[in-house]
Amino acid sequence: MVVLEEALPASIAAQTTPNRVGTDRIPIAAPVPAKSTRRRANVLVADDDPATLLAMEAILGDLDQRLVLVRSGEEALRLMLDDDFAVAILDVRMPGLSGFETARYIRQRKRTEHTPIIFLTGMGADEGDVCAGYFAGAVDFMTKPVVPHILKIKVKVFVDLYLAWEEIKRQSELLRESERRELERQMAEERARFEAERMRHDLNLAARIQQRLFPANPPRCERFDIAGDSQPAEATGGDYFDFFPMGPNIGIAIGDVSGHGIASALTMASTRAYVRALVLGDPRPARVLELANQALADDVADGNFVTLMLAQLDTTTGELTYSGAGHPPAHILSSSGDVKHVLYSQAPPLGIKQSLVFHESRATLAPGDVALFMTDGILEAVDSRATLFGLERALNVVRAHLDQPAREIAHELYNGARRFACHGVLRDDATTIVVKAL
Repeated sequence: MVVLEEALPASIAAQTTPNRVGTDRIPIAAPVPAKSTRRRANVLVADDDPATLLAMEAILGDLDQRLVLVRSGEEALRLMLDDDFAVAILDVRMPGLSGFETARYIRQRKRTEHTPIIFLTGMGADEGDVCAGYFAGAVDFMTKPVVPHILKIKVKVFVDLYLAWEEIKRQSELLRESERRELERQMAEERARFEAERMRHDLNLAARIQQRLFPANPPRCERFDIAGDSQPAEATGGDYFDFFPMGPNIGIAIGDVSGHGIASALTMASTRAYVRALVLGDPRPARVLELANQALADDVADGNFVTLMLAQLDTTTGELTYSGAGHPPAHILSSSGDVKHVLYSQAPPLGIKQSLVFHESRATLAPGDVALFMTDGILEAVDSRATLFGLERALNVVRAHLDQPAREIAHELYNGARRFACHGVLRDDATTIVVKAL
């Protein structure tokens, strides 16, 4: 085992300083206060963005622990040479030592090899970043902007476990060696069970809530067979589909929030609420998207966005009136499988800028036609050779099942993408809507 002092560059190891007594609220880059009789834990946050550090202080301040805020991986390592921390929260991308490099140094030292590490990263982290984070020693990986109460719950779990563990160590010194080893074994098992149970409970609850936001049943219509399906890449996702009355007609919506997971699921829920409320006042798709964009521009964080296609189906004439915001094109196939119409988005995604202009277009579904709406999770399924599933494969799956009900077509399309994907795993949320004219 290479200890941290030996693994660190000399410029870092030489700058370590002894602890000094300080206040409960620790200024950025200040040494950790000396221990007192009050049982509290040290919580380390390393991020080069002062705004993020202020946000962390606001989120974690009321846990009443010793919160240490630093602006670099080097400062974090210097503090961890002499003090123990219940959890370390590291920004992935910092000047100098990155979060991953800092974590590897932490793991090389026996005193800190088991310190829980939570990585923070901006939106758009790919699977490689996540894998690299866990390989570097992370116990969790969160995307900015974090959900405050989720972060607080996770940190509190580690703090409680750390304090409980410290108490057990203090008491175990009074016990015989065999009793001490047994208590440590039981605590380790309880710690693993508690962490897994809490995380499983939180994710299951979020998944159940999100599933209730999707339509329980498709709209009933004599001339049309309509179905939708959404499968998240994680327990929760950022994809969205919905059916609702739109004047005398049927409203059809499909959307995709950038990223996936808890943060995207929350934005998805907001988008659904806005659309459902706005169609009650004005059923024109372009007007609904215009107002939804104005609302979402104030909600979503910088760099995030929502793609959305909204269509109004006239169940008497089969006419589709639609407007799109940066969403992948929908396709209308004839009964013979030919592409009759491509329904393009004519405006950028929602939430990028406050004022956007939307236009409406029209297409007509004749008997036997099938309209296909998708999110990019289907199209961007990747096999072991990094080949995309792509539009033509998706359309071929639909063509092979044109004689089946809409629900079966959607089901077969999702299964086709999974069979194509490496290890049968889709990296992004996958959502499909099928409208079949009878």
